[in-house]
Amino acid sequence: MSCNKMADPFIEEIVPREPGSAVFSRSDFMKESFSVDVFVGNCKGSVPLDMLKANLDDYLKSLKHALIELINEDYADFVNLSTNLVGMDKNITSLSVPLGQLKEEVLLIKSDLDGTIHAIETKLDERALLRKKKVCMQHLLNITKSLEKIEELLQGSRVTQEGPSKELDTIEDDSQLIERVASEFNQLQFYVTQSQGHPLVESIRGRIAAITGTLQKKLEAAFQEGLQTGELNLLSRVLRTYAIIDKTRDAEVLFREVTVKPYMVEVIVGKALTDDPSQGLYNVYNKVLEFVPRHCTAMMNISSGRFVASEMEMFGEQRAGIRGFDFLVNAVWPEVASLVEIRFGSIFAPGNPDSFHQKYMTTVWFINKFEGLCGSKASVQRLRSHPSFISFMARWSLPVYFQIRFQEVASKFETSLQSSQVCNNDQDSELFMTCAVSVLWWCVQRCWQDSVYIQALCHRFWKLTLQLLSRLSVWVRDKVSSSKPTNNIEGENNANKESEEGQTCYLVYLLKDLNILLRKIPEYFRQNILPKLRQTNIQDIDLLSDAILESCGVIQQLVPGLEGQVVSLVVNGASQGLEAAKNIPRLYRRTNKEIPTKASPFVNSVLRSVRDFLDQNQSHVSQQQRLAWAGAIMQALLSKYHVITVDVLTSIKRTEDSLMRLKRSRKQLGQGTGTQNTQEGQPVMSDDDKIRVQFTHDTEEFGRAIKEMGLGENRIPAYTELMNTVKIARTCNTASN
Repeated sequence: MSCNKMADPFIEEIVPREPGSAVFSRSDFMKESFSVDVFVGNCKGSVPLDMLKANLDDYLKSLKHALIELINEDYADFVNLSTNLVGMDKNITSLSVPLGQLKEEVLLIKSDLDGTIHAIETKLDERALLRKKKVCMQHLLNITKSLEKIEELLQGSRVTQEGPSKELDTIEDDSQLIERVASEFNQLQFYVTQSQGHPLVESIRGRIAAITGTLQKKLEAAFQEGLQTGELNLLSRVLRTYAIIDKTRDAEVLFREVTVKPYMVEVIVGKALTDDPSQGLYNVYNKVLEFVPRHCTAMMNISSGRFVASEMEMFGEQRAGIRGFDFLVNAVWPEVASLVEIRFGSIFAPGNPDSFHQKYMTTVWFINKFEGLCGSKASVQRLRSHPSFISFMARWSLPVYFQIRFQEVASKFETSLQSSQVCNNDQDSELFMTCAVSVLWWCVQRCWQDSVYIQALCHRFWKLTLQLLSRLSVWVRDKVSSSKPTNNIEGENNANKESEEGQTCYLVYLLKDLNILLRKIPEYFRQNILPKLRQTNIQDIDLLSDAILESCGVIQQLVPGLEGQVVSLVVNGASQGLEAAKNIPRLYRRTNKEIPTKASPFVNSVLRSVRDFLDQNQSHVSQQQRLAWAGAIMQALLSKYHVITVDVLTSIKRTEDSLMRLKRSRKQLGQGTGTQNTQEGQPVMSDDDKIRVQFTHDTEEFGRAIKEMGLGENRIPAYTELMNTVKIARTCNTASN
């Protein structure tokens, strides 16, 4: 029982509802798709099987009870049901005989109708066949009439031409006659096509071929006559006739053979390239372009319907263009492309990239000029899709040309990356001081120079530009990781020190070049690269701008690392003299030296290295950058010096404490001596105090150097810590004494 039956109010009334505690509803059993397995599976997840069985038993009892009540309500009808069926078989038997007779009559009538329909369909088929034969007969009569008419017209034309005189009017009359013949011939072709396979058509194939040949000869003769005389009326009739008989390609082929080929054979000669390798091809293309206004203007005006005022008066109402012709695309261009490929085959060889580029760009200029002469966008599209145009453009080995340029650029750039020499000979030496960056700038400019760049390879040159910037970033990253300071062993040759100085100088030059490059690349992109990208109709210009900025950003992120390497190299070279501070105790202990009044010599030596570095690179970096480097260098140096100072002061403090304990023990044993005094009765300064004084002078000298560099003491935290350490050491010593 379907669910829609469940919606019947009567069924809802007689079928009892499920118990309130049941996990199922009575509608579940009314579905046509009811399945016991599915029902049990759905209920099994809600209640145990024994509870489900109990619910089903209760509902079964309800159904049986409802069935009994239903029978009890209609008990009288159930009892009388068998009584009402008595004698029903006799009634059925009495009805079967007349029903059988009625069936036979219906079948007889149906048979008569089927016969009548079949006869009508046969008559209709015969009528359609007769109509078809009548049409075929009419076509055959038209074929015969057209043949006779065409032959009469051609015979009359022949008689006229064989007369004693043949003037221009006769030629124009002949062209009009040919137009009439072409119109009749077009109808004849239609009738022949409709009567294809008929014996009469097959029997007149020869006559049709003769007419076709004669008509083509007359058309060719009239066309050539029109080309020689320049009569627009004659050319218009001839071209219209070609269009009527659907032979437009024949007219274009004839124009190519008669007019285009003789001119191009004389113009496109291999001698033109040998006599003038630089401008020979350009001169040839110029002569080719001159052919169009000289010899094709009339043909193009007739086919397009565009005339000057005098020509409009001549043609009157027949100024409409003749569709189907495109002499530039189908006649001029194939001949030009064929002769160029045959006689100028050397221009397609990319072995000499400069010559190849010059020849290719000259050809692109010629093609643009030729497309401008086509007269319409549809004609330009036909030109670009023409097989000869596709074949001609495929002859230019642009991928090979790019590969040669790629090797030229990439090999020079990779060679420059292997050298750490300063560039002095390039044209940008006043801007770039390292060969790597200078050559990179040359490579980027080279990719987009007018003498190298080709629009068809725009995507490849753009990719190469990004690859060059990426390669530079990788090289700079390697340079940062490889520029590690070396520790010189005492007594070792000064080669390492000189190497570090040269390395430091090169990194400074590299930093200067990178900062200049990061300013010039976006500017060059906006002024030189972006206009060329827009010429290719690229839509996502913003993405390309983001790409170049991202490449520059990767290089920019490496600049702080380079600066850190520069600072490390300078600090490493200058800090070698700080080790002399460890020898200060030996200079004053048990040497009876006077009290120090100036800084140690090693301080000036250390500061001289820093000052020399800052002075040498003053012209290469900005004042702000110079101060930043000075601050970082002094911070690192004083941090190292602070460690040495703390170690020395701690050591002498321990020595003093040991001596003090020894003196106290001797006093207790009565072996001590009094405090040593000067002649004036003042205590003599101990050696350790002299050492502390020396460290004080050294620290103050560093402070004066910091001020001379234009740095505030507060900007160098290590100096503040160093001063505090020295002051605390002297204060503690005074208190202990």
